[in-house]
Amino acid sequence: MLLDWETLNHMFHATSEDFLSRLAAAQAYLSPKMAHFAAFLGDNYVNAAFMSTRELAAAAGVSLATVVRFPRVLGYADFEALRVGIQDRLNFDLTGVERLRNLPATSRSPSALLRRIIDADIESLRALAHSFSEPQMERFVAGLIAAERVTVVGFRYVRPLTAYFEYSLAKVKSNVVAFTRADSSLFDHVRLMGPNDVLVAITFARYPAELVGLVRYAHSRGVRVLAITDSPLSPVLPLAETALFAKASMVDFVGSLAAPAALISCVVSEVGVRLGQRVLDRLQALEEAAAAANIYVRAGSQPNPHAGLLAWPDDPTPKKARRRGRSSP
Repeated sequence: MLLDWETLNHMFHATSEDFLSRLAAAQAYLSPKMAHFAAFLGDNYVNAAFMSTRELAAAAGVSLATVVRFPRVLGYADFEALRVGIQDRLNFDLTGVERLRNLPATSRSPSALLRRIIDADIESLRALAHSFSEPQMERFVAGLIAAERVTVVGFRYVRPLTAYFEYSLAKVKSNVVAFTRADSSLFDHVRLMGPNDVLVAITFARYPAELVGLVRYAHSRGVRVLAITDSPLSPVLPLAETALFAKASMVDFVGSLAAPAALISCVVSEVGVRLGQRVLDRLQALEEAAAAANIYVRAGSQPNPHAGLLAWPDDPTPKKARRRGRSSP
């Protein structure tokens, strides 16, 4: 399957965002001092991602002014933007063990860590809003709507996203299944997929080999593949007819999926709006089933121990309290 121009343009734009690609492209135009600092960054970018400008200047043996000016040579607005570019690269290169080893040895405040995580999520959500492609979303949603069956696959730390996508999409569309673990029987499932079926692959760096192998097999069988991934370096991108991009923010060695989850919410909502009355009828049927089975519990309700596992009284007041409140006959 050939990638359309919108996807290719998105790929080329995103490639320019890779820190090492920018570093390599700028080598021929750097002054001796800048070239010296660029070589230091290229060899030590794992540590540089967590160093201040003064620490970098001292470690590289260059002036602070050189460090401060260097980001603009690579096309970054400032040093903080360069740091984000380096940290994005680390998403591809570092294991969890290596991330943990590079954490500060000093004790940290949990509240400060929480603020860092929230700030990272806000930044990833802003990046999603900035890079969002409506034509790509249009094609992605159209592919889901036209599909007879939708199979969602995503392994390891994106398993929650996969389950969330299946659960949400199944609310508005029938014949949606998800697989969150690698299994040889998945190849059987893909082999039996028809020409009107769609495989949605969700994957972020570091990319599981078993998922890439499954998507490659689906592509070879002519199965339509849609992808939710994080970069033009993603190995599933050449195998997908349409891709949506979102980045998982990375604080220390733990990844946050706030931005991809927001993207999935947008996809499902758009599918629901496009399907119109059919979705309203489907959601109403699901609400009736939930009410019949007493699936949901009101806040403050207490279980009725004599009426079965799913039975809850309308009056949330405990039985003993009701007895105490009665007047004597």
